[in-house]
Amino acid sequence: MPSPSAEEPDDEIDDLEEEPQLDTSFKQTVVVDGLPVVTKEKHEKLLNVVRKFFSQVGTIIEDGLDLPVDDSGSTLGFAFIQFSAKEEAQAAIVKANGYKLDKSHTFIVNSFEDYAKYMAISDVEQPFVPPPYVPRENLHHWLLDEGARDQFVLRYNDETEIWWNDPGKPDQKPDHSKKHWSERLVCWSPRGAYLATFHRLGVQLWGGPSWSRQLKLSHGGVRLINFSPCEKFLVTWSPEGDPKQAYIIWDLRTGAKARAFAGAGEEEVEDWPVFRWSHDDQFVARIGVDCIYVYESSTMKLLKDKNDKRSSIKVDGVRQFLWSPTDNIMSLWIPEHMNNPAKVILMELPSRTELRQKNLFQVAHLHMTWHDQGHFLCVKVDKHSKSKRTLNSAFELFRLRDKGVPIEVQEFSKDQSIFAFAWEPRGIRFALVHADATNANRTDVSVYSMGSRCNGRVSLIKTFERKPCNALFWSPAGGILLLANLKGTGGNLEWIDANTSQTIGEAEHFMCSNVEWDPTGRFVTTSVSHWRHQMENGYNLWTSHGRQLDHKRYDKLHQLLWRPRPPSLLSEAKEKEIRKNLRDYSRKYEAEDAKLKNLLKGDELKARQEKQRAFEEFLRIKAEDYKMARQARIDLRGGVESDNESAYTLVEEQEEEELDYKEEVIGMVEEGSDIEIGDD
Repeated sequence: MPSPSAEEPDDEIDDLEEEPQLDTSFKQTVVVDGLPVVTKEKHEKLLNVVRKFFSQVGTIIEDGLDLPVDDSGSTLGFAFIQFSAKEEAQAAIVKANGYKLDKSHTFIVNSFEDYAKYMAISDVEQPFVPPPYVPRENLHHWLLDEGARDQFVLRYNDETEIWWNDPGKPDQKPDHSKKHWSERLVCWSPRGAYLATFHRLGVQLWGGPSWSRQLKLSHGGVRLINFSPCEKFLVTWSPEGDPKQAYIIWDLRTGAKARAFAGAGEEEVEDWPVFRWSHDDQFVARIGVDCIYVYESSTMKLLKDKNDKRSSIKVDGVRQFLWSPTDNIMSLWIPEHMNNPAKVILMELPSRTELRQKNLFQVAHLHMTWHDQGHFLCVKVDKHSKSKRTLNSAFELFRLRDKGVPIEVQEFSKDQSIFAFAWEPRGIRFALVHADATNANRTDVSVYSMGSRCNGRVSLIKTFERKPCNALFWSPAGGILLLANLKGTGGNLEWIDANTSQTIGEAEHFMCSNVEWDPTGRFVTTSVSHWRHQMENGYNLWTSHGRQLDHKRYDKLHQLLWRPRPPSLLSEAKEKEIRKNLRDYSRKYEAEDAKLKNLLKGDELKARQEKQRAFEEFLRIKAEDYKMARQARIDLRGGVESDNESAYTLVEEQEEEELDYKEEVIGMVEEGSDIEIGDD
């Protein structure tokens, strides 16, 4: 074939070189299995159902939907669908695969390109060769510490450090440290298995003896996270990126995304955490408009109602809800609206049974606080007076362990203002800080008892008057109450034994901004955070009775967080037996403490002896140098023996000088007259 001449246009040459390519792939086509098998008469109906469903995912080309049939005209239970773009086909696989059309039929969607892959599978069964087992690090290794020590994380400047709490050990070093470990904050999981760090592209979870990365969750611009109580799930929130992916729930067992949710509008404000978990991770709930959305964590779908339909829980005007820490019971608050009173409702799930309802009137503010064992619920209500000028406070105390959930009301006079409230962990007491409206600077602390877990009566144990505090911190073990003044720079601290109602310790920590008990209740830290004060940043370590053990200063201290411990596996009866025989169990640790003290004393004695030997060696060397320089000293003094003290004569001289003095009478004062001092 002759080559084109030079006179031929370039575009004709280009046309000859551009040969159209035939696309023989089926990337735009999917195979949908799991469809109902219907007769010829219902063929068109099923076709419309399938077309309507998949048209929501992408555009189906003309004649792009085919339902194969057999000789009788009945469908075969699968279909071929061709979309206008391969991206739409991929979206159909992601969104439709596993979708339940009805009780008996679930979609199984695959790409037509997978046909060759599946056909290449041999009909002969191949023996399964398991991959080599790679043991995972023990995420609860610190619980096996022989000294039963706890850990805490410390963030200052750009440093993040993990420390063992061992106040008796000198010259401690962090167990693990890393610079720029997190771009913002760090956060422990509820049971201490993970340490979460924030990064521009998402969240990373660390753990194990080597503090290696366990999971990496990609969610760009993440700002807040929330673990589920059993550490099975994690919620992340980011205001950046796709608004439909603002909230993502992650399955921490696999690292996969369980479900994504859209965020609130620009004018809407949602309280964090937006998603609240039940105590056993079985349910997760989110408040909506006149409803509560409760999802099953296993499917991330709405809870079924009594008609077996998935639906939200309709509650007109609901403002807030909280889960019980130990039961699948939810407390709801509905404010007053029009002529309808405010309500507090207790609801059991998943049955949606209403256990108790309390109507409230003239409500200005309401706050709900659950007891950590779920025995009680305190609802603090601030009510308007008839004149609307003052507020009266009252506690509505729900007893969850009694039949019918009875409610006790503890009212306070209109002159009383409540500043703080706290339940005693593992106990039946609660404490509050209150002040008289006529003298807000004088605060008192009162401790009350619920009587018993069942069939009890509320009673006042004691009021501690004139306590300069604005916050309460119960020991996690109960029994000890720490009063703290975190307002201003005072930093007053007072430890109270609630069993004897006696003060057992007092101290001050200037500019104190944070108080953290360790999980066992044996130690407590008070710290000055850089977020509150730019000076005096650092922390103090105290015993449970207020004796200071350590003081550390850090530049720009951001966080000090104790590592949580998982719930005890012991029964209440076993724990009661251990407390009863605590003296016997403690002998082992007392012996170890004594051994450690003796070891420390031995180390101190050894250090003193080494210093003594070094000093004596220093004196010996100087004495030898002095002896060797004897002749040089004699030469400098013209042959006089300077080291011979008998060659010197001691001369003492005494000088005396007589001083002149003068007496002068400046005036007489008559007897009985007054003496005036000053110009006035």
